[in-house]
Amino acid sequence: MPTYEATPRFTADHHRLTHEQRRRFRQAVVAFVDDLRTGRFRTSLRDGRTPAP
Repeated sequence: MPTYEATPRFTADHHRLTHEQRRRFRQAVVAFVDDLRTGRFRTSLRDGRTPAP
């Protein structure tokens, strides 16, 4: 059972990504889920605007 719902806006934005951008997005999602499991987020997932805790 999915724990999310893709909105039409997300679907449209995702569709406009290049193959390489989609590949990088998927890598980030996998890394994010892994980090959720450990409770510790790698710095490569930070956007640069939020200071590290």
